[in-house]
Parts: sequence; C-alpha cells; structure tokens
Amino acid sequence: MPILTRISCSLLLWLTIATGVLGQQPVPEMPRVYVDTSYRHPEGARIFVRNGGDLQSALDAVNPGGTVILEAGATFIGNFALAPKTGTGWIYIESSAIDSLARPGRRTSPAEAKYMARVQTPNSTSAIAVLPGAANYRIIGLEITPSEGAPRVYHLVNIDSASSDVESHLRDFAQRVAPALVGQDQFPHNITIDRCYIHGSEKQDVRQGVVANGIAVAVIDSYISDIHDSTMDSQGILVYRTPGPIKIVNNLVSSTTENIMFGGAGGTTNPYVPSDIEIRWNWLFKPLSWIPLTTIPPFKWSVKNNLEFKSAQRAIVTGNLLENNWKSGQIGYSVVLTPRTADDQGGPNTVVDDITIESNILKNVVSGFSTLEQDDGCKPPSCKWPGEEKRLKIDNNLILFMPSKSPGWDRNWGFSVAVNLTDVVFQHNTMVLADYSTADQSLWFNSVQGWPWPPLQPYTHNLWVLDNVLSRQPSGDSAGLLGTRGLTYYMGDPAPLDKRFMGNVMYVPSGDTMPSYPPRNSLQTKIAFADPAAGNYQLTAPKWTQTSDGALAGVNAASLQAAMNPDAGP
Repeated sequence: MPILTRISCSLLLWLTIATGVLGQQPVPEMPRVYVDTSYRHPEGARIFVRNGGDLQSALDAVNPGGTVILEAGATFIGNFALAPKTGTGWIYIESSAIDSLARPGRRTSPAEAKYMARVQTPNSTSAIAVLPGAANYRIIGLEITPSEGAPRVYHLVNIDSASSDVESHLRDFAQRVAPALVGQDQFPHNITIDRCYIHGSEKQDVRQGVVANGIAVAVIDSYISDIHDSTMDSQGILVYRTPGPIKIVNNLVSSTTENIMFGGAGGTTNPYVPSDIEIRWNWLFKPLSWIPLTTIPPFKWSVKNNLEFKSAQRAIVTGNLLENNWKSGQIGYSVVLTPRTADDQGGPNTVVDDITIESNILKNVVSGFSTLEQDDGCKPPSCKWPGEEKRLKIDNNLILFMPSKSPGWDRNWGFSVAVNLTDVVFQHNTMVLADYSTADQSLWFNSVQGWPWPPLQPYTHNLWVLDNVLSRQPSGDSAGLLGTRGLTYYMGDPAPLDKRFMGNVMYVPSGDTMPSYPPRNSLQTKIAFADPAAGNYQLTAPKWTQTSDGALAGVNAASLQAAMNPDAGP
C-alpha cells in the first residue's frame, strides 16, 4: 500500500474514533495551561498611602517589583486604574494589615474587613479598572464596594481590553500620564485578585463583581457577595472576551442571575473562546432570602443558574459547592452548558467543548445540568454557524434536589439531554431529593418544537450513561417510551446500546412501571445511603457493583470529600 494511502487510512480511523462513530468513550481535553498564583512578595520600593492620601498617584508612581500599601481601615473613594508599566516584575497592592488576614490559600470573609482598606466607587464606573496592556498586578486584602447611595455600578472590578468603562479610564489616564496608549485589543495579563471582599449591598444594584477579560487572570480566596441588578442579568464573575487561561479557586461567589458565567457577550466583534479554565473549591451560593414571596413575575432580582458556559473550552470544574437555585428567571438548573452569543449571530466563539465537571455537590437546587448542542437562537440567513457542544464529562457529582413544594420549587430534572448532543459521558453521579419524595425526572431527553416522533434520525450521538444512582428512570418527550425501547430511540447511536447504558441503579416510585433495561442495570423500589444526615451519600443498598469499572454505582463519597478539601491539593 502506498504510504499516502496508509496515512490517509490512519487519519480516517483516528477521525472516526474521535467523532464517536465507533462508539469510543469520549475524553475531554483538560486545560493545556494553568495560572500560577504562587505568593511571591516583591522586594522593591514600597509606597504607603494613608487615609485621605492620593491612591491614584501612588498607583501611577509604583514600578514593577514594588508594592502599594493602603492603610487598613481607610476608605479611598474614586475610580482607580491600573496601567501598563515598563518592566516585568510584579506589583502588589495590599492592605497594611495583610498579616492579619487569612494566610494565602485560605478564603477571606466579611469578618476580616476590619483588616482591609476600602476602595469605593461613587458612581456607575468601576472602583478598579485594569487597563489594556497592564500586567503583573496582584490585589490583596481590599474591600471593594459602592459608596452608600451610589447609583447602579456596572462592574466593581473591570479587567478588560474593550468596554466603555475601560475607555473612560483610558482617556483619564492619557490626560494624566501619557498621550500614547496601547491598542484596545491588547489584553491585561497576569492579574490576580487575592483575598478581597467584593460586594454590593441589599439596597444597591451591582451588575458584575469581577469582569475577568484578561490573559492569566485569577480570582482566588475571595468573597464576592450581594451582586444583583433589578433591570438586567448579573454575575459575580463574568468572563467573555479573552483567550484565557482563567483561574477561579476557593472563593465564595453570591450573585442572583449567574454566580459565574463564561461567554454570552461581546457580539460579533468578539472572536475569543475563553480557554484553559480552572474552577475549583468555590462556594457558589444564593441566599434563600432572595426567593420572591410571589411566583408571578416580574421578580425583583432574576435568579437563573449557579454556573453557566456559553463560550468555553478545556475547563475543569471540581470540588465546588453549588448551593441554592430555584425557579425564577429560568426553571432552576444549577449548571447550564448552552453555546450562545449575545446577539444569536453564531460564529467561531459559540463553542462549549471539552468540559470536565467532576466531584462537585449541587445542593438544594431545583434541577441539575442542562445542555444544548447548538445555539437554538441562531436563525439563517443572518446566523450562518450555530456553534457546537462536544466532549463533556459529568462525573462523581452529588445532586441534592430542593424538597418538593418548597418556595421556588419546580419540577426536578437531573440531566436535561438536548437533541443531537454528541460525545458526552454522565458517570458515577447520584441524584436524590432531600426529603426523599419522588423526583420528576432523572435523565430527560428534551427535544425541540416540531421534532417528529419517533425521530427520523438518531436522537443523540455517542452518549454514555454509566454507573449512576438515578432518582427515576430515564424518560423524554414521549412519556411512554421507557426501558430499552426508549433508550434505543434516545441514545441508540452508535450501537450497541448496552455498552453505553450500564451499571445504573434507578429508583422506581410506587405506581411507575418497571420495563426491561440492558443488562447490568438495576431497578429498585428502595435505595439507601451510608449517612445522609452527615452528607455521606455512598450507596449502601443495593451494593451494586455490576458497573463499567466494578466500583459501587453512584458517587464515591471518599473521592468527593477529598475533592472538596483545598488541603488535599489539585
């Protein structure tokens, strides 16, 4: 055989395996690079700014390798900018009482605000903006917040290369420092937010806590709270215009609409896919006091999701607690994976690929995971490429549904499977209602309006559902299709089905039928866990090990607990 033919055949075989035609279990690509946030304090000159001092002048004067020290307890009111500098050393901006804060690697809290310097914006412009081309800044131990009575703030910390907020800082910077500035597309890079308390208040609107549109941006060990807007969606951390990498580790993030969101903004002028993302050890929390007293919209604040990816690739999400999410602006999914642009124009950045979500706890949520294979708002001819979602792995996650009929409750869906979803693994997850009442759905195959039934083409492609404890049998838009017959329609591509639906324990409430399933799956009218009161949902009855890997079905409680512990290391 000629060498070109051999190479072509090998390439064809590789492409066939990669696209799942042979039914190979997909393996998402992990981040190619991680942001290094090692604490290395500069040894250069120090500039001390006391209460009432000129903070901006100090920020302009400090050179790489130096430190700006803000008096703890002091308040600095204004809109401050971190500008590009000549040199490669880091600049640290920190409280004078930094040694009284939690040590590096430990999350701060409002109780430590007394050891912080306070930076307040008196207007809608960000308190701190990191300008295009700015590099090697670490902000440590600051309280960043609006002044009392300030109007709506759009971003408390804005790390960006293109926004009206940044442009206003650039104009001011040009007047003060230099007539020539770097191009608008030059990203800020190597920016770390460390042990900061970033917050609004119950009576003030803040649209975003941190906009992290830079290269090698990290938000670590911080406390971001009271981020809400009565007129628009709000996010604790928003990332949409950057190639990455991004690190979000060991923070509390509390925001109404999305606690953390990637993508969904920037329009057709934004060509970037946020990439190489680490989301670890965070508490994504919504206070139950935000649940409205009425179920009739409009609501004061629109609650949607704990975590959402609209444009992202190569992400690891592990060891996070996603707590409280209910029906409000949407039906209450905790994690949403939906490729989409701000204007539904599609394009190369409408990508949600290579996402690994493993060993997380979704607690007191109405529903678990939602997917969308393409941007369903993309309508030709104006939208020519609707994007894609491929290579997801959702593994070893505990989904604790909100008790039925509680405030904000709606139907429980553990995993909403979109039409044409491709190359996805859902493995060793456990889903259960906190009050052990009956869930509505575990896996729900969610079609689109006008989709024919039975479908004229395969419903999903290379979907693997392995070794889970499911709160009910998988179902879909044709409620009568259960068991092997239903799964053949829903996930029959490629054959054989029994290789890709295996090792699952399915709870069957009274009154549900018990159809046949592929071998090595179990229907159970009673399921027991080791110690639910203590948060241990290791399966104890049945001890089902007829799984793809021989381990007990459902979550591995020890692995889950280890992943949730920052001391265990990544």
